Amino acid sequence: MYVGSYDPVTKGHLNILQRASRLFDEVIVVVSASTAKSYWFSADKRVDMIEEALKSEGISNVSVMAHDGLTVSLAESIKATVLIRGIRTIKDMEYEVDIATLNKTQNSSIETIFLISDESYRSISSTMVKEIAFYNGKIEKLVPENVSIALKEAVKKRRSE
Repeated sequence: MYVGSYDPVTKGHLNILQRASRLFDEVIVVVSASTAKSYWFSADKRVDMIEEALKSEGISNVSVMAHDGLTVSLAESIKATVLIRGIRTIKDMEYEVDIATLNKTQNSSIETIFLISDESYRSISSTMVKEIAFYNGKIEKLVPENVSIALKEAVKKRRSE
């Protein structure tokens, strides 16, 4: 399972997914649907964007779903045994180790595997991509084409509100 908000999915996320799809027979992307957080895109839209990006990349052993709740509870219910986490920086690593440790308190048999981001994707975050998009910056190298289109539409909508 590869859990995140994916608001929106970036080329960094896809790089982790490409690599994870080679390591595991099946990978499940879980889009956080928490109502406690404010998103640019609905959970359903984020699922659709990821599915379209995966299809464009030819990644076929990855499925996508939305979930609002504890990651470990979902992992137990779908019999997932591994949580995949992407690491961009030392700061990410510290945070992710804390989360992995807390997850172990919930279920000690679920492992967390860390994949280090490729260097070319280390500075990409969904937050930064949205900021760049909002100010009409170039996002084509940061997100899949379908996401670039959706971001531009979302920016227009936000500006008209």
